[in-house]
Amino acid sequence: MERIKRDTYLHQITDLLGKGEALVLTGQRRAGKSCILEQLAAQLAENGHVIYIDMEDPANADIASFRELNDVVRGRLVENRHNYLLIDEVQEIAEFERAIRFFVKQDNIDVIVTGSNASMLSSDIASAFSGRYHHIHIGCLDYNEFLQFYKLNDSDESLSAYLRWGGFPFLHQIDLKDTRTRMDYLGSIYDTIFIKDIVYRKSIRNVSLLDNLTRFIADNSGKIFSPNSIANYLKSKQIAVSANTISEYVTALSEAYVIDRLKRYDIKGKSVFEQMEKFYFEDLGLRNYLCRDKSNLDIEKVLEGAVYLQLKRQGYEVYVGQLNGKEIDFVGRSGDELIYVQVAVTLNQPDTYEREYGNLKMIKDNHPKYVVTLDSNAALIHDSGIITLHARDFLSNTHKTT
Repeated sequence: MERIKRDTYLHQITDLLGKGEALVLTGQRRAGKSCILEQLAAQLAENGHVIYIDMEDPANADIASFRELNDVVRGRLVENRHNYLLIDEVQEIAEFERAIRFFVKQDNIDVIVTGSNASMLSSDIASAFSGRYHHIHIGCLDYNEFLQFYKLNDSDESLSAYLRWGGFPFLHQIDLKDTRTRMDYLGSIYDTIFIKDIVYRKSIRNVSLLDNLTRFIADNSGKIFSPNSIANYLKSKQIAVSANTISEYVTALSEAYVIDRLKRYDIKGKSVFEQMEKFYFEDLGLRNYLCRDKSNLDIEKVLEGAVYLQLKRQGYEVYVGQLNGKEIDFVGRSGDELIYVQVAVTLNQPDTYEREYGNLKMIKDNHPKYVVTLDSNAALIHDSGIITLHARDFLSNTHKTT
């Protein structure tokens, strides 16, 4: 099987080695963490001794707690070489942080672990590491990587394929025309995450409710909701549920990296609202799989999701902007830097044009402002310093936002 390197992540990881910190790679199942870890192991073996533990390998089933982990690692350490301890899906080991904390303190060991659940980065674990860890989130393929994996040129057809199928790396081995097999693969990912990372790990009792909630969020991605509003909607469909339960289940979906939650940002007051959020899926294909019975792809929601994922990949904290009762699709924040982005499938309608550009014109600071669209004439549109980009240019990062 062909192994394509995701060099951006590999360089980011290797640059952080040797600093006395554990490197924690997180992300959705099948997003490519294991492949990156395997490639890293091969690279590091050229200059050191690698201890690689795959917790999804049945051969490691006896490593159930930090005690067994401690014994196994100590037995494999080599004194006269630099050691690299790599553990895939480390959350399968009870209290793993107790062993990792010790090894991180040693001078001749670098520790890199992966995990598919954000609860492994809870405040308790952060405290156990005493701040000596660095978090790297591994996402599914972005648009550039999609082109690389599928050996495609940048084109409208390639963009359409990306927006439909998303970025799970293994999918590139299934012919783009083989819709059924590709859908079956996405379904298997959903089932695995749903059962193993959410239902089992969180002891979910109402499995049907969780499934209905996940599909509701998929169908309404990019809309603003609160747990109360979701609970009220489900009650209107004769599904009795409390807002607290909705909140718990949304948190479980977020911790398994199925969805991301975007808070609202008051542009004028420079503050973050704690109530009412937007939800976006971490993979477009998984979102589309859950909405597969719909008559169309709902391209506006998918395009908005793709723009969000690109901003996240560029390192921004992303929010939904609010200003004088108007909404800005995305506010990206990185330190003191801000970026404002509106997303519209087309700008051909006067009311759409006025809404997207008018909302941005209300913002009186000098931070970059963008409108991202699928219109072929995007590069020809200029309005008050606002940059209009075709989605292909924005997603392939051929522009500058920094």
